[in-house]
Amino acid sequence: MHKYVRISGNKTAILLVLSVMSMLVVSVLWQGSTAVVSFEKGHIVMLDPGHGGYDPGAITNQGVYEKSINLQIAQKVKEMLGPSGIGVFLTREEDIDYVPDGVKGRTIRKQIDLNRRIDMAKEANADLFVSLHVNATATGQDSGAETFYHSKSETGKRLAELIQQELIKIPGMNRRIVKPGDFYIINNTSMPAVIVEVGYLSSLKEQKKLQQSWYQEQLARAIAKGIANFFVLP
Repeated sequence: MHKYVRISGNKTAILLVLSVMSMLVVSVLWQGSTAVVSFEKGHIVMLDPGHGGYDPGAITNQGVYEKSINLQIAQKVKEMLGPSGIGVFLTREEDIDYVPDGVKGRTIRKQIDLNRRIDMAKEANADLFVSLHVNATATGQDSGAETFYHSKSETGKRLAELIQQELIKIPGMNRRIVKPGDFYIINNTSMPAVIVEVGYLSSLKEQKKLQQSWYQEQLARAIAKGIANFFVLP
């Protein structure tokens, strides 16, 4: 709430100047958190919205699909990184998978789908591979974003740490740490790769936020800034 006070003469001009300066400071601080840093063309990132098509990922009783949230956040990350000059590609821009018709078997279908995404990153000569997911547990007690990397990849660990450092700055975020993970997609990429679990659909409180555009934007901004910092910081 603003409190209006009548002021006359030079005091009005002084307050006006101070007000404008304050607004500029807020603007700079806000823009500084959006990962808009200019790069020479050359850096390429492959964003992977996890699941898609036949594979919905985690599903809530209310019919919220992980695959949809993954794609929405990935698209926002791409948009935020756009002004930086980093080349950003998505493994999928819609609700699709890469399994040919007629292929049977859950494991085989999954590997075919993941292998195509890995190949897309190679074909794009990507410097980084970032796979986005939403977590879930049977108890529904866990919450917060967490980032996984390959245990033998120091650059993957560094990327994971930079992303996680930004994620835990989100108000109310559970302060989880990065972890090594044994996942097919980060075990088989030729470039540094991480899996970002942006939250838990099984948490009723977090589930509601994950569906909101404003919260997805906060997550996307944190991921985008972590990626940008990877190319900036030694």
